[in-house]
Amino acid sequence: MYNFKIFDAFLKLSDEAPLMNYPIHLKFNTGLNRLGFWHTDIPKIITTLKETNHVKVASIFSHLAASEDLEEQDFTINQINNFAYIAQQAYKHLGYEPMLHILNTSGVVNYAKAQFDMVRVGIGLYGFGNDDKETALLKNTHNLTSIISQIHIIKPGETVGYNRAFVAKRESKTATIPVGHADGLSRRLGNKKGYVLIKNQKAKIIGNVCMDMIMVDVTKIECKEGDKVIIFNSQNMIKNIADISETIVYETLTAISQRVKKMLKN
Repeated sequence: MYNFKIFDAFLKLSDEAPLMNYPIHLKFNTGLNRLGFWHTDIPKIITTLKETNHVKVASIFSHLAASEDLEEQDFTINQINNFAYIAQQAYKHLGYEPMLHILNTSGVVNYAKAQFDMVRVGIGLYGFGNDDKETALLKNTHNLTSIISQIHIIKPGETVGYNRAFVAKRESKTATIPVGHADGLSRRLGNKKGYVLIKNQKAKIIGNVCMDMIMVDVTKIECKEGDKVIIFNSQNMIKNIADISETIVYETLTAISQRVKKMLKN
């Protein structure tokens, strides 16, 4: 619950059901200004909760805006202190103590004393921390692989891909791989800015990234159709893709589309 519209609507529903001590979670805005009640809403929330036994607060939480930025320490500490005040008022007037949580991955690293009852580790679960040093202590969790669909021999002067973006200066060998921007690869990776691994060797992406395919230069790589292609299999490769794509690791990982087959490995 993060505003009175849904709070009141759910209380009405809980009364009609009826429910008994149904667990709810209250989100407070402490500075991100995205979702959440304000600390000034506490009196009204408490009064309303004391008038019903249909719901019970299971947790109170907030979200940090800049926990990864040490230049914003004062702002983050103010958020944490604001949250602590909210928790104190809730504990004082509710008569019981809901769980408290505010820290994300960066918060755990930089503000360990503010862990309260729980933490919400997000990007940390996927092998990335605040910086390279922290990331090095974590394990990569995602690999993206494909195969070579077809190999072409390109003569000097011939072009590859849409808009003829790649022009062969010499006889070249290219491999077409069935993964493209509809699968989550940024078009910024094209024209030799990005690469994949084939036989543990870098193969640069040539021409524009297509919706469903990319073409790579395998002139110096002994490979054949059907061979495995690694789009990424390490934190460094994921970070490199994010940097070239002018975005963050979060977006690179979440951009991988639903049509990509997911497999869980031990």
